Amino acid sequence: MTDIDLIVALQKQTAALDRQTAAMHELAESNRAVVDMLIAEESKQDDEREMGVLLDGTPAR
Repeated sequence: MTDIDLIVALQKQTAALDRQTAAMHELAESNRAVVDMLIAEESKQDDEREMGVLLDGTPAR
């Protein structure tokens, strides 16, 4: 492997790591949004909450 081949391989690896880091950041932001939504829902009074529904259509308790 020549020096040029090594530099190209390292550039590709760096680009892949940059994409991976961006994807992980996006996932973390999404997770924060879900947690914020759950916290907001939990803080509502029981009579203000919407009754959840399970995937089969039955009410969640």
